[in-house]
Amino acid sequence: MQRGSYGASPPLHHPVPQHVSTVPQLRSPPPPPGSAQSLGQSYGGSGTPYQQQGGNAGNVFGSYGQFMNDPTAQVAAQFGQTAFRHGQEYVEQNIGRYVNVSALKHYFNVSNSYVVNKLFLVLFPWRHKPWSRKQAVGANGQEGWYLPPREDVNSPDMYIPVMALVTYILLSTLVAGLKGQFKPELLGYTATTGMVVVVVEIVALKLGCYLLSISSQSQLLDLIAYSGYKFVGIIATIVVAEILNGGKGTGGWVGWAVFLYTFLANSLFLMRSLRYVLLPETSGATSGPMQTDSRAKRSQRTQFLFFYSYIVQLFFMWVLTRGTFKEQLTMARNPIFSATLQAALLGAVSNILAQLIGSYRKQAPLEVDWIPVFQFLLFSIISTPPNFIWQDYLESAFPARLPAPHAKKSDGKPAGEQPLNLRNTIIKFALDQTVGAVFNTLLFSVYIHSIHMAMPNAPRITSFTKVTGYWMSPGVIDFSAVDMSVVLDAALAEFWTIVLAGVKLWPAVSLVNYTLVKTVEGRSLVGCIAGLGWGVYMSMIAAR
Repeated sequence: MQRGSYGASPPLHHPVPQHVSTVPQLRSPPPPPGSAQSLGQSYGGSGTPYQQQGGNAGNVFGSYGQFMNDPTAQVAAQFGQTAFRHGQEYVEQNIGRYVNVSALKHYFNVSNSYVVNKLFLVLFPWRHKPWSRKQAVGANGQEGWYLPPREDVNSPDMYIPVMALVTYILLSTLVAGLKGQFKPELLGYTATTGMVVVVVEIVALKLGCYLLSISSQSQLLDLIAYSGYKFVGIIATIVVAEILNGGKGTGGWVGWAVFLYTFLANSLFLMRSLRYVLLPETSGATSGPMQTDSRAKRSQRTQFLFFYSYIVQLFFMWVLTRGTFKEQLTMARNPIFSATLQAALLGAVSNILAQLIGSYRKQAPLEVDWIPVFQFLLFSIISTPPNFIWQDYLESAFPARLPAPHAKKSDGKPAGEQPLNLRNTIIKFALDQTVGAVFNTLLFSVYIHSIHMAMPNAPRITSFTKVTGYWMSPGVIDFSAVDMSVVLDAALAEFWTIVLAGVKLWPAVSLVNYTLVKTVEGRSLVGCIAGLGWGVYMSMIAAR
């Protein structure tokens, strides 16, 4: 018995949501090829609800694909572009008046191959040729501008000096940490020392270039770049000495040997590289401030280049490595020795600067008389030890910060350092500006008048080699000719003039030392740096 046939059943329809969510699926990847969604299939052969609502069959992300067409998004993007443009204009208008940003970009246009070749050149400059910088050829066939560092290994850059300075700071603190001597303030101290050395060096270089009439549009940036290459040698000295000494520091003959090599390599590199700045070649087709005017001026510039490349670099490289040397060497362990050496070198530099300034004012040839230079160097050797002992006594008798109590905090850690003792600081300041000032003023005046009477007919010697032989000859200084009564009368006559001039500088230096600098060695270094300008003034007084 068969059942009767009925009509065909209606097709099944799945319910379609009436309010489809348009929240974009930001984290969902697009469907794989060949899937039902990618082919736009469904039970009824039509597209998916997301495709129906999106309005674009190729947009699998729905309305999120039309985000940038949204008016709100366009307004936000336009606002961001406007803010960025205004910020860029502000930087160009305000910072650009002090720093030529476009010129500064030239010094950071480096490549990996340039950095490797430049580091090799700084450490091994012995057989490198040529040293002249490459220049681009202009439209008229003449040489136009210097090529960037990327295209010329002899071109100065700022990438290596900046990275070397940062590496030196981190490496110094790393070595201290490996020895169990790391302190957070060591980072600031090392960075400050490095920056002060660079700033003092640039100021001295610019002053020398000004007195020698050396000018160039990019000279300042070139000098800043060249002053930073010394950190490459310093880093090499610390790393090699630490490895070869088994982590015992940069002392001993190994440390000194590596230091001597890097110093000589850096000095030769600067001598060769700075020739185009300090000793420009004379050509008949060119003229201008970079041209060497005469043989005498070229001789002066040669002496200045030699003094900067060897004497100045030796002092500053030693200052930057003295922390590691001081821990290992017997002589450097004595802080009086370090302070005396610093003062002697800065005293000689201050007298040289004073002579150059005096010659420039008188429109006379810029030549250095080495006799007074050695006299000031000798005075620094005599006056520094008693001053160091005096400062050490003041700090021990009136400590800036009293010893921390043995009691512990509630968390079990030792109590922190005590705040600055105002009473002791005032006492030290008063004693230093009265007793110390009187002693130093009289000591300087007595020494200057005594040395002048002991060397009444001292010749003027502008050759460094000749003056060395002169000082080593017997009978150069005859102290039997010194009349102490005359010397004391002259010292008392100019006493108040020097004291009143010192009031403009030394009270501020003392306040900085007693409030900010914690160690006697650090105060000695700050005093030496401040004494550089004071030495110029005193050299002018002594030359009267």
